[in-house]
Amino acid sequence: MRIDSDNISTEGREVIRVRVDRIGSAGERELWWVALSFRDESTKPEGMFTDRTQALKLAGELAAAWGVKVAMADAAS
Repeated sequence: MRIDSDNISTEGREVIRVRVDRIGSAGERELWWVALSFRDESTKPEGMFTDRTQALKLAGELAAAWGVKVAMADAAS
């Protein structure tokens, strides 16, 4: 699901990567968070998914649009 985070501006900020973090795991279920990451390490949420493939698809689209790489992390392990 895309997240509406219009209250966080990208104006004048340098996007350095797109983050994909696995932030939850219970049995066979997972929760994935996708966000733009700025030079100051703050983030702008872009999506929350229970499906890894959907999270990676959005991350790839955002990375291509911003000309940056995708970084994955597993905070749920």
